[in-house]
Amino acid sequence: MPVVFSPGEPETRPLEPSAVVYTTGNKVGELLGIAAGEPVIAAANSASTGFYITGTDFREHGFESGDTILVFSDLDPLGTEFTITTPVVEDVSGTKYVKLPTTVSTHSNYTTTANTEIQNLTIFTNGKSRGVKKSIVEDHIRRIQDRIDNYTHNAWRPYLVAAEYINFDTYKPYRRRYFTDYVGTAPLLFRNVQQILRIELWQGDDYREICGAEARIEFNDVSNLASAKIVISPGNGSAALLSQGTGTGQWRDDFDATTVAQNFADLINKEDRVSKAAVEFSPAFTLEGSTSNVAVHNEFLASANSDYGTGVVKLTSMRAVKAGEKCSIVSTSSDITIDQAQLNKANVTSVVSTTVNVDSTTNFAPTGVCVKGDTVFRYTGTTATSFTGCVVVTGSALSDISGEITQHSLLLDLQGGSASGDSARLRDWWLDHEMGIIYFNNSYPFFEYNAIKVSYIYGERYLEKAIEEAATKLVASELLMSDDRSVLIPEGSQNIDLGSKAQLFRREAMDILARYKEVVVFA
Repeated sequence: MPVVFSPGEPETRPLEPSAVVYTTGNKVGELLGIAAGEPVIAAANSASTGFYITGTDFREHGFESGDTILVFSDLDPLGTEFTITTPVVEDVSGTKYVKLPTTVSTHSNYTTTANTEIQNLTIFTNGKSRGVKKSIVEDHIRRIQDRIDNYTHNAWRPYLVAAEYINFDTYKPYRRRYFTDYVGTAPLLFRNVQQILRIELWQGDDYREICGAEARIEFNDVSNLASAKIVISPGNGSAALLSQGTGTGQWRDDFDATTVAQNFADLINKEDRVSKAAVEFSPAFTLEGSTSNVAVHNEFLASANSDYGTGVVKLTSMRAVKAGEKCSIVSTSSDITIDQAQLNKANVTSVVSTTVNVDSTTNFAPTGVCVKGDTVFRYTGTTATSFTGCVVVTGSALSDISGEITQHSLLLDLQGGSASGDSARLRDWWLDHEMGIIYFNNSYPFFEYNAIKVSYIYGERYLEKAIEEAATKLVASELLMSDDRSVLIPEGSQNIDLGSKAQLFRREAMDILARYKEVVVFA
C-alpha cells in the first residue's frame, strides 16, 4: 500500500491552515498576567538601520521578524517602539553581533555610553529563558481555531471548499414562478461565502466551467519528463517556475501518470501532507494586508485525477471570473499537453534587447509567459507586434529565440463567451453571499441531481471580539493545564488556584461559543 495516496480533490480546510487568526500569544499572556521579558543591554552603538545585541541574549530572550521591541536610553528615557525584521549577524569593530533590523530615526540616542537597553514586548518568544515558547502557544492557538470551527459549524477565517456536489433546484411556488429572474438555484452547504472559485456544470460527458478560468494539464509519457518545466503567470508580469525534481518545491515524475498528476497538484496547492513548499513568483510581490510574498497556492487551485480522468490536472485561477483569463501557462515538454485553454501563437521577427518582435500579439495575455522549445520568457507588456519587458525564466538567451512561440491563456466558458457572459444579476449567474445560494439565469446545467460542482471560500469577514475572547480563554486554559506555570503566572490577590482558573476560562469560553453554534433545521 503506498504511503501517499491520490485523493483527487483537496479536502475542505482553512485556506491557510498554519495561520494564527483568532487570537495572539500576547493576548493570551495578558490574560494570564504574564509580563514581557527583561530588557537586554545593547552590545554596540545602534546603526541607522537597527540595533545590536549579543548572540547569548538573542538565544536566551528570542527575537524574530515581526516582534515589537522597546528601546530606551538615558537620552530617550521613555523609550521608542520599533518593529524588527529578520535578525542577521554583522561584524562590528571585529566582533560579531546579532543585528535587529529596524527603521531608526535618531540612532544617535541609542549608544552604549547612553546605557541603551532593548526589551522584546512579545510575551511568548522562542528564546530559552522563559519555558513557555511562542511556537508552543501558537500550536495551541491552531488547535483551538479548528475546535471552534468544528463546534460552531462556522468560521471566522477563510475556509476552502474544493469540491461540493449539489443539485440543480428548479422548484418555484406556483404563485411566484412568473415573477423570478432566474431559472434555478443551488444552495451551498455553507453560508457567508467570500468568493466562488469554480462552478462546474455537468454536460453529460464533461464539465463546463462558468466561474474560474481554467486549463487542464495532462501528463502523457511520464518516462520522458526528466527536467520538464511548467511556468505559470498570474497576469501581472511575474512568473512561477514549476520544475520536475525531488525537492519540496518541485514535482516528481515517479511511477505513473496518475501519481505524477497528483504530485503536481500537491505542489500547486502546497499540500502539507506531502511537505510541499511554497513556490513564489518572480519578481516577488505582496498584496494588501500581508507581509509575505505571494506564492502559487495563493493564486491557483489544482485538482488531480478527479472527474476529469486520471493523469489530468485541472488548474483554475483564484481571480474572480473573467479576471483569471489574464493568466497564462506554458510547458517545455511535448509529453505534457494543455487543453481547455486558449492556444496563442506568434512568429518572431526580431529580438531587440528586452523586446521580442512578432507578427501579431492578438489574443495573447496582456502580460504573461511564452515558450519556444526549452526556453520560456515572461513579458510585462505588449504592443500590436511586440512583447516588451521580456526576461528569460528558463532556457537559453532571449536573443536566441526565433520561429514560432506559443502560449496557453486560461479560459472561461461563459454563455456567449467572455464578451457577453458575466457574473451579474441579469447575466449568467449571481450569488447571495450571506445565504450561500447561487442563482442561475443564462448558464445552467441540463441535469438535476449532482449536476453542479462548486469550489468556494467561506467564512466570516470580521473576527468578532467575542470569538477572540473565547479563543484566548481556551488557549489560556490549555496552557494552565499542560504544565505547572506557577513561576510565570501569578495567582492574583484572591488566590484562585491555577486549576480552578483553567476550568473557569474554559467554562466562560464555551458559554460564549454556545451562542454562535449554527444549527441546520430541515422543515
